[in-house]
Amino acid sequence: MSEKYRLMLVDDEPWALTGMREIIDWEAEDFTVVACCECGSEALRKAVQLRPDAVITDIRMPDMSGIQLIRKLREILPELECAVVSAYSDFEVAREAIRLSAIHYILKPLSVGDVREAALLLRKKLNASNRPKSKALSSIVIDAKNPAFPTPGGGVNSCYLLLSESPLFLAEQSGSHYCQPVQIDALYGILTDSFPENPPPDTGISMEAPDFSDAPQMIRTAAASLNGGFIFAEVPVNSKSQLNAADIQLYLAEHMEEEITLKTLASHFFLTETYLCDLFKKQTDETILAFLRRIRIHQAKRLLEKSSLTLREIAFKCGYSDYSYFGRHFKSVVGVTPDLYRKEMRSRS
Repeated sequence: MSEKYRLMLVDDEPWALTGMREIIDWEAEDFTVVACCECGSEALRKAVQLRPDAVITDIRMPDMSGIQLIRKLREILPELECAVVSAYSDFEVAREAIRLSAIHYILKPLSVGDVREAALLLRKKLNASNRPKSKALSSIVIDAKNPAFPTPGGGVNSCYLLLSESPLFLAEQSGSHYCQPVQIDALYGILTDSFPENPPPDTGISMEAPDFSDAPQMIRTAAASLNGGFIFAEVPVNSKSQLNAADIQLYLAEHMEEEITLKTLASHFFLTETYLCDLFKKQTDETILAFLRRIRIHQAKRLLEKSSLTLREIAFKCGYSDYSYFGRHFKSVVGVTPDLYRKEMRSRS
């Protein structure tokens, strides 16, 4: 049997989902239904594992709209084709779906002819792209308390862990032969043998490692990168110093809530302030204090978006002992106050 295109169906009403699944013979239309999801969140979780070629989604769902789902799916699967379903003849929704390159807009109640037409249009678009039908890649669940990563066959020369709070998909990269999705508690990850050329947004990337044997350290550095919103500096090939800017970045990311001065930092690494600053600037093209301010603001934005902590608690967690100064500095960098930023971000979700 030849491979079929992989199709995901999404609708919050179970009876409607069953109807969409059974209304036509999808196999005869060159599709295999790989998942039937009752909400957008479930669809996002399954997309990273199943890598569908196409999705047909209802527009109105309680956790997120079909339009929001398509936007998020496109972040992890840029070439995904889609069609939308709605019980309402809503021109604005249809126009937004078309703007997102939805191939078809189907009105409920579903008819065999409309669904078959959607399948035909999806198949034509997929065939025209000349890309191979996707293959599923199962995500491996990692025990966060006793982490151990699988070892790829054939050996690798450099290894990275990508980490995100959202499902991850890494496009095929030149020179890469290994790409394994993993899940660590509530975080999504990908193990790869090459530095990602176009990493997804809001993704932490571990320090380079020679292999995947030190899972705890790779998780540690990827989490620091995720929390601080930075990429570790490359270690110079001919560096004579055992210390490099990446070590300093890691320390700052893991201690950003503490009061850190150049004097205390230099003392920690048993170096002079001048030498430490010169080394960091040379390898990152950024001063230590600028980097520290940048990761503190990034972490503050993450906590404002995702946590229920008070503004004062967030300020202290990000290393600001003076709450008033935190508000002024945040506004000078972001453009709005912390309180307004939180309201704006939550209104979009």
